[in-house]
Amino acid sequence: MRRDLIVAVVASLAVILGAPYVGQIRGRLQEALPGQYRTIVAAIVIGAAGAAVVAAVARIREHRFRRYLCLAAALVVAIAYGRATRTGNADQDLVEQFHFVEYGVVTYLFYRVWRHRGDGAALMLPLCAGVIVGILDEWFQWFIPGRVGELHDVLINAVAVACGLLFSVGVHPLRVDAAFAGGRRAIAAGAAAVTLAAAVFVDSVHLGHEVHDPRVGTFRSQFAADSLIVASAERAGRWPAQPPVTSGGIAREDHYLSEGQWHVQRRNEAAGDPDRWRAWHENLILETFFAPVLDLGSRWTPEQRADAEATASADRTSYLSDAEPYPIVAIGGTTFWASVAAILTALAVLTFGSTPSARRRVAR
Repeated sequence: MRRDLIVAVVASLAVILGAPYVGQIRGRLQEALPGQYRTIVAAIVIGAAGAAVVAAVARIREHRFRRYLCLAAALVVAIAYGRATRTGNADQDLVEQFHFVEYGVVTYLFYRVWRHRGDGAALMLPLCAGVIVGILDEWFQWFIPGRVGELHDVLINAVAVACGLLFSVGVHPLRVDAAFAGGRRAIAAGAAAVTLAAAVFVDSVHLGHEVHDPRVGTFRSQFAADSLIVASAERAGRWPAQPPVTSGGIAREDHYLSEGQWHVQRRNEAAGDPDRWRAWHENLILETFFAPVLDLGSRWTPEQRADAEATASADRTSYLSDAEPYPIVAIGGTTFWASVAAILTALAVLTFGSTPSARRRVAR
């Protein structure tokens, strides 16, 4: 068991720590083999999936119906995953499918660790472990310039984990006995670990503030209004001598810069619609809170600014920006973590409370 656990952990670390380099490797492959890139990635994905299915079918000698049913369910989930994540961009879709195979392998490795338990934890622990790897992967990407991690991606990773678990059960059936309903403490501990990891992720990525300024309108940010002003002044003094890192390698993403780029992109999209009212308000947000981002090369010319201002409404207080690419929820950290603490407390009661069998032993 210890060796299997080490293998599963090492594979998980490779998935998580490889996040900063995936884009670079993909870019270099596309440059070196522009005509063969898609074929190579597709061959890896299809070859790995096909080899896994053939190997699984070859192992099935008993309990065939139940095991074939698990494999068929895994195939249905995989097809649904492919349809749900399809973007129309062949390169990106191939990357998502490769990601799917990665999580299937990770889940299979964790399943090998616990499949001999003979209780419900044999299923739930690999599921929890795979989901935690998915959370850590997206959380790590959130700190890397040019990479994006959000709760939606975590949920997609969880689907891949569930598919991997179905496949694993088809390959190595569980030993079902009278104790299979047990493992309450292990299951509760796994659920608590998932809850804590998800809470840290949501706090880092999705909790924020609703910033309202009567001069520009309202927008959502991970920074409070006064923090944005402080960050703006600090970047204005530092960036001329030390320009920010915007992509590639191991580097801490500057989320102030990222938020400014959201508003630049939304302003430019609105100006091209044309929706000059929205473009004007987005530019006001940038000038008020993200001026150093504009100074990196995104500032409007006086003519562009005057043209947008001439067609913009004087009512600025009603404007609500939709520039953020993923949800930012304006919930206080105290309220959020109080709710998380309540969930963890309930799980702790299940984890450390005495089991019915233990109570019977005490009664005797």
